[in-house]
Parts: sequence; structure tokens; C-alpha cells
Amino acid sequence: MKFSFLCSQIYGDTEHYRTQTSWPVPSARYRREVGERSTDFALDQAALAEELGFDMVSVSEHHYWPSLPSPNPAVIAAALTQRTERVRIGWMGPLVSINNPLRIAEEAAMLDQLSHGRLEMLFLRGTPNEFVSYNVNPAETRGRTQEAVELITMALTEPHPFGWQGRYYRYPTISVWPGVSQHPHPPIFGSGNSPESVRYAVAHGHKIGISFYPAHLTAQLVQSYREACAEAGRTSRPSDILYRAHVAVAETEREARALAGKYYGVGGFGQAAAFMGRGATVASELKPPPDPTELGTDADGRNRGADAKGKAAGFALGKLNFSGTPDEVVRQLTEFHEQTGVGLFDLGFSGGGLTEQERTRSLTLFGQEVIPKLRHLGAAQDEESADVR
Repeated sequence: MKFSFLCSQIYGDTEHYRTQTSWPVPSARYRREVGERSTDFALDQAALAEELGFDMVSVSEHHYWPSLPSPNPAVIAAALTQRTERVRIGWMGPLVSINNPLRIAEEAAMLDQLSHGRLEMLFLRGTPNEFVSYNVNPAETRGRTQEAVELITMALTEPHPFGWQGRYYRYPTISVWPGVSQHPHPPIFGSGNSPESVRYAVAHGHKIGISFYPAHLTAQLVQSYREACAEAGRTSRPSDILYRAHVAVAETEREARALAGKYYGVGGFGQAAAFMGRGATVASELKPPPDPTELGTDADGRNRGADAKGKAAGFALGKLNFSGTPDEVVRQLTEFHEQTGVGLFDLGFSGGGLTEQERTRSLTLFGQEVIPKLRHLGAAQDEESADVR
């Protein structure tokens, strides 16, 4: 089993998450000293994750949101290439539906160069509020995403200048410099959050990334991925399947419960609601979110019934996926792996309700007492698949 540290660059003011329950968050609340310290701390945490044995550090794009204030994750990814030496750099990812795909291709090439060939990429469509952020027609976002992924891939692999005339993007001349360090291109994950996305990922030779689903729905998506790979004559490894989640670890059960209870802070639920439907609707008076009840995201009109019924942020964003003592978390992750087949966990440790000391201790306990006990899971299947390839 492999592990990635989600470098969230979260705005590190616990008081903010006790009082802020809306999206978008007014920029007037930003304080320079907190913002600068938050970025420094995020980079320090990534370096610590490498020391603790994590296999990758990842970054993600979001807008107008203190919980993940990274409107251009390529910037923080570039900084990570200089603060780490061994771990893979997970750009997971740029929201290709609202950005210029050629710019993304050029940034990917630069990041692969800066990291000396350690880049991995997950190209995402985004959530409804992201479409609002850049005023993109939600009905076009799936088509934009798929065309952008194909254009980016071609831009990174085509050795000669070429032109592109698509439905959404038109460029008379394309010739990306610098070139990539990994050939034919850095590894690509596709979204695995819906059956449609899984089929698209397999058809284009991508691995998959799944976020926040409960185990039984994750298992359905993984099974769909494996079946599609088999039909396409591809082998699938556990480490080809990434699962993003949140985790909190403490020495005792009592401390773990306390950590879990304040992980997001009161305001975290309100901000999470913006991601899970209703676009830029301001959310307030929220309670902890329900699990997703069906496959698919709010970008496709799924899982909105649970949101409206419970007045909560759906899709499990805002829900702490794994928590407890090191032994309890080992058990939880083992059961999740056995039920789903996931072999790469992309984990966030930085809830808005936690202090720097609490986040550091949780991360350290995970690296020292959880990772070593889980390394063997999926290792044999990964080796077998590597031999087949």
C-alpha cells in the first residue's frame, strides 16, 4: 500500500473556522501574517511527510476557499519540488474545464523538469462552485474537460508543431517547451468519481482517483475500473487506484475523539457545502454531512437529494473518513482496502479546527505507527502487474 500527503496549504486560523459558515469567503478576512505562516507550515509538513516515508505529496486547485487556498496549485507544486527529493509530486489537480489547457501542458512540463521526473497528474473537471468562480457554463464542463485532457496529452507528446481545431479549443500552432522528463508523459490519473469518468479514464490509459465515497460505493467504482481494464487488455494494480480522504490520529481513544470532534471547526461544514451543489449559494446552519447515496457528483446532478434533505454538505466533504489511535486507523484502512481494492491513499491531516501542533502530531503518528503496518497490503498484486507489463 502506498500513501500520499495532501498538502492543503489551509489558512491556519482556528478561530476563522469557528465563525465562518459561508462561501465565497470575503477576502477582507485574510491576514497576511496568517497566510504567510500557513504556506510555510504546509511546505514544512510536506518535507516531514517525505521523512516519514510517504510516497507522494499532492496539491489541489480550489477557489475563494481558505480550507484549500490554492487557485494555482502549480505554484505550490513547484515549491514542493525544491523542498523534497524522493516523493512523487501529485498535481491533483488542475481544473481543466475552467483553465487554458495549453497553459496546463506547459506548467506540467516545467513541473516534470523541476522535479527531475517525479510529477504525477490528475486532471479534474471541478465542482459547481468552481464553474461559478470562472463563469464557465456547467453544461459544457464535461466536454471541455475531455477535450482539454486530449489536447494536453498531445501537447506533451507530439514532437513537431501542430494545430488544434476542437469544439471548445482552437490553436493554430502548438509546440510545448520545455519537454517532459518522463516519457511519453508523466503518469495521468483520471477522475473515478462516476461510472462515465471511469470508462473515459480506461479508454485513455489513465489510472483513477476517487474522493470521499464510502467503501461500498468506492468498491463499485473500482470493480468497474478493473472490468474495463480487463476488456481493454490492461492490467490494473492497487496503486493505480487513488482514494482521497481525511484522517486524524492520536495516542488514545479519548484524544482521537476530541481531535475528530473539532477537525473541521463549525465553519468548515458551511464552506464545504459550496462544493457539493447549489453553486455559489451561501450555506449556513449546517450539520455534519451525509455519505453519498449514489454514484456521481453534484456536477452531474447526483447526491443532491441527501444535501437538501439534511441541510448538509454532501459527497462526504467535511466528513472525517478515518480516525482513532494508530491501531484503530490501521484496522480501518485495512478493512477499506480489503473491501475496495484501493492501493494508494491521498490523505489530508489539516482540518481547520486543529492547531499546528495537533496536525503535526497526527501526521507523525501516522507515518511512524500506521504506514509500516500497511505496506504489505497490495504489494504482491503490484509486483505481479509490474511483471506482466
